[in-house]
Amino acid sequence: MLGSRSNEATLGGKRVVIKCAARNTNSIGVTHLMLGRLHSVVGAFQQPNGSFNVISLPVTVFIANQRHSRSQGATEGKVGLVSRSVFESKGTEIKTVRI
Repeated sequence: MLGSRSNEATLGGKRVVIKCAARNTNSIGVTHLMLGRLHSVVGAFQQPNGSFNVISLPVTVFIANQRHSRSQGATEGKVGLVSRSVFESKGTEIKTVRI
C-alpha cells in the first residue's frame, strides 16, 4: 500500500487501486482524480461462496466503460463507476481468494 489514507498500491511495479465489492454490489467506483495516477483498477468481487475473484482492469478500459455515479454533494460528478460484468469480460483475473 502506498499510504494509510488510500487503497492505492503497487502491483508488478505499476500503480493500482484496490476496490472490493460485496456479493450484491454490481459496480466499482473510482474518483476521476485518482484515475489519472493509475495503471489499472483491481476489483475484488465477492462470490456466492464467500470467496473473492480478484480482477485487474486497465485504467483505459475503466475510463472507456465508466458511467457517472448518482452521488450528490461533495462527490457529485467526480466518481466513475464500472460494472462487475465489464471487469469479468474485459479484465484479467489475478486470483480467487478466500478470507
